[in-house]
Amino acid sequence: MSKSLTYFSTVEEVSSTSDEDLREGFGFLSPDTVVNYVMELRKKLRVTEEAKAAAESEVERLRRLVKDKEASTSAVPNLTYTGYSQEPGSSNQASNSLDNNKINNLHFVKLLPGIEIHATFLFKKGTEKFNLNLMSEKDSQKFYTFHLDFRPYPLGNVIVMNTNPAKSWEREIRAELPQLVNGRMYNVTVLCEDKQFRVKINDNYIENTFPYRYPLQDVAVIKLNHGSLGNKWVSLTWQPTKATQNPPSSAEVGNSKEAASCGSPPIKNSINLDTKLQPGMKISARAFFKKGTKKFTINLLKNTGFYIFHLDFRPYPHGNVIVMNTNPSKSWEKEIRAELPPLTDGEIMDVVIECGKDKFKVKVNGNYIGNVFPYRYPLGDVKMLSVAHGTNGNKWIALDCHE
Repeated sequence: MSKSLTYFSTVEEVSSTSDEDLREGFGFLSPDTVVNYVMELRKKLRVTEEAKAAAESEVERLRRLVKDKEASTSAVPNLTYTGYSQEPGSSNQASNSLDNNKINNLHFVKLLPGIEIHATFLFKKGTEKFNLNLMSEKDSQKFYTFHLDFRPYPLGNVIVMNTNPAKSWEREIRAELPQLVNGRMYNVTVLCEDKQFRVKINDNYIENTFPYRYPLQDVAVIKLNHGSLGNKWVSLTWQPTKATQNPPSSAEVGNSKEAASCGSPPIKNSINLDTKLQPGMKISARAFFKKGTKKFTINLLKNTGFYIFHLDFRPYPHGNVIVMNTNPSKSWEKEIRAELPPLTDGEIMDVVIECGKDKFKVKVNGNYIGNVFPYRYPLGDVKMLSVAHGTNGNKWIALDCHE
């Protein structure tokens, strides 16, 4: 042994000494109990060192996981929380929107007066400004025929509208941005009128319009900027407005699938609610309707198999009816029916379920259906929302719970 062990030997010296030399070095201490005690201490030290190495390895593994996760979420493919191009633009809580992806930045379009653009975004507090842009075919990356810019607090709580034909912004037109709630979904509608753009957020028009400065027909691309901190556009659709008496033909706007299709994947079949439903709250949904689909539904569930409210849409040839019912345990109860309003192939269908004091009231495309549905089970027991998409390309593209 190159160096004898003593009472003053360091822990490192004890740890690095062989068992044989350890016993020899501490032999003068005699009792075997002392030597055994020292050896036990060394064993524990080695175990601690191994545990430390394992812990460092685990920390490094977790760091890699976080890094990989950040990389994957920064390159999310085509969105959709859309059930609306990725999810409805209704106000909804973040927990109800986590499954929505952000949609692609660029969408090719052909616009004419009488077209409506519908978009939905998930708002996240602290985001940088985010916008929707109509770009001219003259230069689809630089020629802004219409720039609709949302600047929440602390950036002014304002909506800025402008044009930029050649890297030079022109005169702004501003409007107040309504108060946005963190984690909720909002619908934006841009109406392409004869001489101007008119903008709605949810059901309310902003106070200013924006006159056309460049030909609407030159618009070739819709370009989206999502913002930051998880703020994102989750749906985008465009279609002739219902108010247009002579809407553009499919030849004028491209084929009907291009003009009216939402281009959005269906939303997830179910979501869990983390807030208790109360009177005054609403559930908003949006479907992309395809002729020939089988029935498609929205369900409010206590748990899997316990239907507190079943809202079933059965278009022709399945009755042209809306069926409402409950099913607490694999047994459907008494139906309440209402007429299903006419639906147009390839167009968006908006549904709102209003939670009243003692009943559900349902709107389809802004109009109440013929019957209400009294509560049979406590509203507060609703824990899940689910959908059935139907067939033939029919799909729910947005689903949201909000006040």
